[in-house]
Amino acid sequence: MTATAQIKEFITNIPMGKPFPSSALRHFAATENIRQILNRLVKKGELTRVTRGIFAKPMRLSKVGDVLPSASDVAEILAKSTGEIIAIQGAEAARQLQLTTQAPMHLIFYTSGNTRTLKIANRTVKLKHVNPSKLIAPDTIPGLVISALGYLGKENVTVETLEIIKQHISSENFNAIIKLIEHMPAWMSDVFYRYQREKINE
Repeated sequence: MTATAQIKEFITNIPMGKPFPSSALRHFAATENIRQILNRLVKKGELTRVTRGIFAKPMRLSKVGDVLPSASDVAEILAKSTGEIIAIQGAEAARQLQLTTQAPMHLIFYTSGNTRTLKIANRTVKLKHVNPSKLIAPDTIPGLVISALGYLGKENVTVETLEIIKQHISSENFNAIIKLIEHMPAWMSDVFYRYQREKINE
């Protein structure tokens, strides 16, 4: 079976709209050969180049056109292919947890890798380097919560904030956050300790 046939068979088994990295094809052919094959498939409309090194089979809807993978899905695939840690930035995390109604103008992810900007369709997504020690429980609900609280800041996070969060996540995830107290900034840990003391005294 030729490299082109192997790559096409690989792509056939990928769900529509699901992103994949070109690096996943390395065992089929040399890098330059893979690049040429992918370029041909993009020109034929069989693939969409989501961003550099990331592709997807286009999900075509009659009234909408091609629907591309979400930025979060792309970031997840990118993290797996590069080995870096990538997590949603605090402003978007806070919005997802309904702690704020403001949607960030630009989607930002924290990364243990280099700071850079990606173009996903017509949207600009920034990957901002942070110390890996600040990426607590990445790609999990507890990590999302900690990122959101860090964005809100010491002045805006109270015991009542934790009550709101508890209403929007499972008890298992909330308990998992409690177990991460020692990894949080000191001010954030203090809020969780106050929360636990108040619950004991109720």
